[in-house]
Amino acid sequence: METKLSIFEKLLVRLPAARVAALFVFHAVVFSAGYVFAWLLRFEFDLPAEYTSLLKTTLPAVVSVQLLVGVFFGFYRGWWRYVGMADVIRLVFGLTTSLVVLVILWYAGTMFGMPERYIRGSRVVLLIDWAFVLLALFGVRVMIRVGRDRFRPMEVPATVKKVLLIGAGDAGETLAREIEHRPQLGMKVVGFVDDQRAKWGSHIRGIRVYGPIADIPRLADELQADEALIAIPSASGKRIREIIRYLAQADLQFKTIPGIDHLVSGKVHVSQLRPVNVEDLLRRERIQLPGDPVRELFKGKRVLVTGAGGTIGSELASQILQFEPERLALVERSEFALYEVKKRLAREVPWAAAGISGSLIDICDTSIIDALLAREKPQIVLHAAAHKHVPLGEENPGEYLRNNTLATRTLAELSTRHGVERFVFISTDKAINPTSVMGATKRAAEILLLDHARNSRMSVTIVRFGNVIGSSGSVIPLFMEQIAAGGPVTVTHPDVTRYFIRTSEAISLVLQAATLGNGGHVFMLDMGEPIKIVDLARDLIRLSNHTEDEIPVTFTGLRPGEKLFEEIRLEGEEIHPTIHPQIVITEAPQPDPAEIARALDAMRFASDDRVPIEALWKLVGGPPSATLDTARDGLPASQFQPQAV
Repeated sequence: METKLSIFEKLLVRLPAARVAALFVFHAVVFSAGYVFAWLLRFEFDLPAEYTSLLKTTLPAVVSVQLLVGVFFGFYRGWWRYVGMADVIRLVFGLTTSLVVLVILWYAGTMFGMPERYIRGSRVVLLIDWAFVLLALFGVRVMIRVGRDRFRPMEVPATVKKVLLIGAGDAGETLAREIEHRPQLGMKVVGFVDDQRAKWGSHIRGIRVYGPIADIPRLADELQADEALIAIPSASGKRIREIIRYLAQADLQFKTIPGIDHLVSGKVHVSQLRPVNVEDLLRRERIQLPGDPVRELFKGKRVLVTGAGGTIGSELASQILQFEPERLALVERSEFALYEVKKRLAREVPWAAAGISGSLIDICDTSIIDALLAREKPQIVLHAAAHKHVPLGEENPGEYLRNNTLATRTLAELSTRHGVERFVFISTDKAINPTSVMGATKRAAEILLLDHARNSRMSVTIVRFGNVIGSSGSVIPLFMEQIAAGGPVTVTHPDVTRYFIRTSEAISLVLQAATLGNGGHVFMLDMGEPIKIVDLARDLIRLSNHTEDEIPVTFTGLRPGEKLFEEIRLEGEEIHPTIHPQIVITEAPQPDPAEIARALDAMRFASDDRVPIEALWKLVGGPPSATLDTARDGLPASQFQPQAV
């Protein structure tokens, strides 16, 4: 909504010089009145004649000093309808400076030629003048600000929502203040809710603080609240999920402000309120990694990224371009995905578009990959191309082995032959004690890369992380599709949990690992707390303004190869810290080199799928022990529905 200005205000806006002149004259009047009032108050409004003469003599000099100081402190530049603490501080410092100057001149006597008895008899006048002028100038500014907020013409909604603010901290107070100053929003804060017992019963901006947060259902009913605003930017994902459950019990609509890592310090606005999203539910502290080593590694280098059209590959390409590589080669076998990532990069970093090439290649095509490496001559290769869907891996084990394992080893061998300096492989937490073909193929790729690194001058780094939020084929987009279709939302098992990570976090880890790894290292990120998938499904239903009565959750049973719980380390694996507290190096037990060579030969030269898959499981430690039937133990048969395709 546009601010409505009076004719006088419009004139001042268009004529800055006129506004400054008006403010200058106003301050001159206040300074003069304050000085006269100080003399009158000093002598109880019965000013002797000799002091009357002194007042008339000194008035121009005193006002001149105050006006001059006002110029230096910007008294005549501010807009009073936006007055804030900074304006008050500027007034105090400016008037105090003028007081100090006047006191020095006053006692020096050189300015006024006053007799000593006059100096002794009137020395308190300057202090009275300072206090009166400060109160007058500050009071006028506040009156204009309050008057504008209270009485300016504006469109106020016919109905006003009663709002509960969850969180009685700085963010909550700022939102309450802005809602109070903007009645056109159609909101009225009826209470704060906070878990800090010391705040209960106190008032913030005249609004009472209640607690604990678990009492939201009762408080919402008592205060007749219509909506809730979550104003706890530092809250963890677990805490946000708890609050949402209380709000769902109270049948309250809700919004939130971004997490603390998205906010400019000290600035929270109603305009930042938005519906709670998936990242809020999984909120975790954003990893801050030093950028200088990464920039030093990639600046001016030739870089090749495989799987560049996927969630990980495209973000890798986007972030790498920020570090000014000489050239970036994108490898992708999906025409549409390659087209989309090139379009995205051209939009985000147009100045680097000329240095980007796109190659439509299947990573398994050895001869074409060999020719590409010879042509591009990359110094750094980041290998993100992979099949990642667990159930499809069980149906197509040979293809997963060919793409995820054998092509990875071949790419590393070709990279060494063509003088690549660093090779970074994107792995997964499903490679830890794998129970699926997908996990086993990624674990086998790790083993083969570490084996190759023993005899290669190329630095080989492996990076493991969990599920990427919102990536193609992941559970969150599937749930959102099912909710949009009216349900049901299908969950494999009520106890299944997974780790989640932001795409940006995963890429930051990959790039940092590229700088930390000097050859043959496996890096793992502290993935935070595991999330129960059934809780995530129910929270997404609530976020979509539905209930489980409208969109039920059904359990389909674990699919072949799936685990109940993802693990964070291999059996017998040693963990070592790095310079970053959330990143560790893992030392996985390696099979004997001769055993690796036999397994590699068996997987490469077998004539059918059965033999190489047996060799795969032998290499990674045996076939999975869990089966679909044992995964279903303990669940009533009525909880299972046929798995949707």
